[in-house]
Amino acid sequence: MEDGELVRPHPAGTDDIPVALRNVFLHVTKQCNLRCRYCYFSASRPLPGELTVAEFRPLWADLVALRPRKIVFTGGEPLLRPDILELLVALRAVNGSPRVRTVLNTNGFPVTTETAHRLTGLVDEVRVSLDGAREQHDAMRGEGSFDAAVRALGRLRSAGLTPRVLVTVTPTALPGLADLLCWLVERGITAININPFRPVGRGARHPEWVVAGEAIAAEVRRAWDRCHPGRAFPENRAASPQQRHCGVGRFLNIMPNGDVFPCHVLTRPEMRLGNIRRERLGAICRRGGLLGGLAALDFAELAAADPAVEGLTRRHTCLAEVYAETSTRPVWRRELPMLPGLRHGETG
Repeated sequence: MEDGELVRPHPAGTDDIPVALRNVFLHVTKQCNLRCRYCYFSASRPLPGELTVAEFRPLWADLVALRPRKIVFTGGEPLLRPDILELLVALRAVNGSPRVRTVLNTNGFPVTTETAHRLTGLVDEVRVSLDGAREQHDAMRGEGSFDAAVRALGRLRSAGLTPRVLVTVTPTALPGLADLLCWLVERGITAININPFRPVGRGARHPEWVVAGEAIAAEVRRAWDRCHPGRAFPENRAASPQQRHCGVGRFLNIMPNGDVFPCHVLTRPEMRLGNIRRERLGAICRRGGLLGGLAALDFAELAAADPAVEGLTRRHTCLAEVYAETSTRPVWRRELPMLPGLRHGETG
């Protein structure tokens, strides 16, 4: 098996599909100091039975062996785990060459000057959430969260790290998106991920907050024209508003209690792959064919077969949103025949 590949049985059980993993999202805790109104994880208090340092120990070698592009430490707020640095040190000890890129997500509040310096050498990238101007950001994440994020960006840069900003776009934030992007660029922060709001977790109560991908793309284009006058807009940034796949099947999500899912928002019981407390991660990934089946989906073909899932073809739409509303449709039993077996298997 080549590095970066998971060999999974074909859904029909006849062939193997190599799936190159992109990211592993490692939710080390559900604890968070904020109560963001659109948190996909509904983070607040620690999840009962969160993995201990000893239980994480065999995971590090397994993760490195799978060779994803990135391992993302997230939460909740991962820096609220008192042993988070111990976890990062343990991963770095087995993360040889070529090294898997290590990322840490944070809302910024716990990033002190000391913490920023201690993270240097343990992570390759720190991502800080910043969704708009102070008023818009604090309205969604809590009073003082904008200032905390900006402080964290400054402290991380002073420590020698190059932070990346994560932007979640809602209708409230959309009108100021171009202003925010230019404000960041003017301050030397050009590593920016723009994520459309997903109506999952705490945000499931607000489907009206979904923003069309075309509207987001227009604001990104407007920001580019303002920040880079006279320079041509990169063609790969002007992608088609249609999509044939969202990348599902090429991600792993590990929950604080050890449950493994194929995506950090596709966490329905039938999608559960296993639990690392009971089984090594490599064995979990190579059993059942679900990752390979998900990676092989063609959203345009699914929509042609069943118009009820047409939303999959819209830009920035993730499978979890559409599947939640259409999970009983025959198209899923046909395209993912392994799901009934998982549904009736172990769920504890």
